[in-house]
Amino acid sequence: MKNKIRIITVNTDLLVGATYNPRSWSDESIKDLTESITKYGIVDPIIVNGAKNRKNIVIGGHFRLHVAKLLGFLEVPVVYIDLPDVEKEKELNLRLNKNTGSWDYELLRDFDIELLMDI
Repeated sequence: MKNKIRIITVNTDLLVGATYNPRSWSDESIKDLTESITKYGIVDPIIVNGAKNRKNIVIGGHFRLHVAKLLGFLEVPVVYIDLPDVEKEKELNLRLNKNTGSWDYELLRDFDIELLMDI
């Protein structure tokens, strides 16, 4: 492993969304994420560029940051990575958004139906 991952708390006003971020979200998904963050907090840190020329540009977690701000969070957990090359930054953004996996419906059968319907 090249670098140790360290999670730090950062003021939300310092973080800048990447203008190229191709993701969007619906009112329904905002409602769902708001419910999750209200219930559990932000348990998945925002991925942010720490390179001098790209300082505080969000690479992954735009949606979580958006909802956190709606909820009045002044700080969020952040993992900084050093990516001075904007093309590499864009690639990581795409990979973080694409690599989400899929459901194993056989395993989901063991979950409480009420929980599944609620989520």
